[in-house]
Formats: sequence, C-alpha cells, structure tokens
Amino acid sequence: MAVLDDVKELVKLFRHSAFVMIVLLRNLVLRFDNMQITNGTKMSKQSRLSRKSTGQFDPKKWVDEGDGLLSSSQNIRDTWENHRVAFSQTVKQQNSGQRPTTNDWSLLTGLPRASMLLLGYAVEMYLKAGIAKAYQSCANKMFERDVKSRFGHKLDDMAKELAFPFESNDQQQFQKLTDMVLIDARYPIFVPEGDTYAEAVNQQTSRIWSKDEYDDLHALVRRVREHVSKIDADSENPTSFHSFNIDDDGYLAFRAGGHLPPRITYRLSAEMRDADHKTASDVKSLLDERNHHQILRFWDQAWIYEDGETSKGQPKTSRRQQPSTT
Repeated sequence: MAVLDDVKELVKLFRHSAFVMIVLLRNLVLRFDNMQITNGTKMSKQSRLSRKSTGQFDPKKWVDEGDGLLSSSQNIRDTWENHRVAFSQTVKQQNSGQRPTTNDWSLLTGLPRASMLLLGYAVEMYLKAGIAKAYQSCANKMFERDVKSRFGHKLDDMAKELAFPFESNDQQQFQKLTDMVLIDARYPIFVPEGDTYAEAVNQQTSRIWSKDEYDDLHALVRRVREHVSKIDADSENPTSFHSFNIDDDGYLAFRAGGHLPPRITYRLSAEMRDADHKTASDVKSLLDERNHHQILRFWDQAWIYEDGETSKGQPKTSRRQQPSTT
C-alpha cells in the first residue's frame, strides 16, 4: 500500500536528510488521519461488513498497516541508537575540528519522536482491526462513522470495546501512546502552566528517549496485536454470527464468542419508527424462539448498540445496554 511505501522510503532516507524525513513523516501523519474514511462506494458493493469485505472494512488490512508501522518504528529506534553513539563520539572529538551538523542534531531529536509516533499509530491500526471484527454484519457507514468519530485516537476506549485483558499499568500506557500520537511525538513542545520551557523539554525528552519506556510500550502493542489476532480465530472459542433485515431499511446483527462479549447491533426501520416502536425491547419483540433462540439466549448479557440518529437526524451510534463483564 502507498502508506507502507512512504514508511520504507522514510527509513531509507533517515541518515541522509532530516528535512526529507520531516516532510515524509508529515505526509504519513496526514494520510493516516484521513485513511479511515475514504469513498467506499467503489471499494465494496456490500452495505454491511462481512468476511468478503475489502479495504478499510477488512480487518487484515488494518493488521498489515500495523505490522508495517511497528517494524518501521523498531527500525527507526535502532537507527537512532546507532546515531546517538556516533553523535556522542563526534561531540567528544570537537577539539579536533569535528562537530555535529544541523542534520546530526535534527536526527538526534527527530528519530526517537518518529519511533514513538509510529508505535502509537501501529497500536491504533491493530485496535481498529479488532473494531472491524466486532462490527461484522453491521452497516459499512456505521463502521466508517465510528472508527473516525466515536473512536478516533481513543486507544483506551477501543481496547475496552474489544475486551482487551488489561494489566495494572495498561490504562496509563495507552494514554501515553495517545499523547504521543496527538501531542508529544507530533507537535512542538507544549509548556504546561507553571513549568518553564526547559522543564517541559527535559520531561518530554525523558519520556521519548527512555529505552525502558519504549520497550514497555512496544510490549503493550505486541499484546494488543496478539489479542486482536485471536478474535474470531480460536477454535477453542468459536464465534456465532446471525443477521437479518428489519423491513426494507433496518437490520439486526448478532455475534457471540471469538474472545469478544456478545454484541447486538440494530437499526430501526422507518416502519418501526412510524409506529413509535423505537426501543431495544421493541426490537426484541420481533424475535421468536424458533428462529432466533441464540440471540434471545444472549440478549440480557449482550452489549447492545443502535445504529441510529440524533434528534436532528444526524447519524449516531448509541449504546443501549452494556452489562458488566466482570
């Protein structure tokens, strides 16, 4: 894909031009900010996500993007470690006439930030692969809307949506990755009120340069990938899917198993809304034991979402039920 070509080119040029590195990385950031919502009219004739979906509706494509970004992050980090050693040697030899160039300084500060930025984007790709799996049989437009507006860069929210097995420090680590994507590794230093510029720079440098910090975040990203890869791919935790249309323009999508909580997503038909049948209970009343026994069996423990609208008619996803999983 074009994004991965940019990443490969970025790594190839790191040692030669800090300016080119910054331009390519900026283009990469902009492309990722816009890749989630593309014109899907030509990409898929299907109105709902399925195992035949392509492009942004295909979980594997998100995983592939994540793999490229994670590998690039590690490559950049390794390049920086080597550059840091060479930079220190140059500084020690200043008395002999050698001194770091502007490009040397740019790489010293830019490479570790780039490695953190790509690490944050990698985990976002993996999490959105999981969201695509969770949204199987839901409307393409609902997925496109939610992956941009409901989730965006909210890594912690996506991890919870996918029932990721949190460890003690994971929530703080997800926040650090989110901060890398939104602020630390992407924009000029933000100086909190009450701090000096020097204090803010030192704190940011400590966060970004720390080997332990990078290794811990990298390990979390790998765990997320492992969890997402198990969704719908574990014979010991099989997945059941069921979906059907409601009148001409509504639907219900159900899934259970596959390392995710049971999920029911519905869209009311115009006929139901006209009859003032607008609640989850009204949808449940459409089910019968003979044809929908599995959905009825899981109804009370399922996470239930409505693919609906606001009072002003704007598309909106609303959570109607989310029992505790503990």
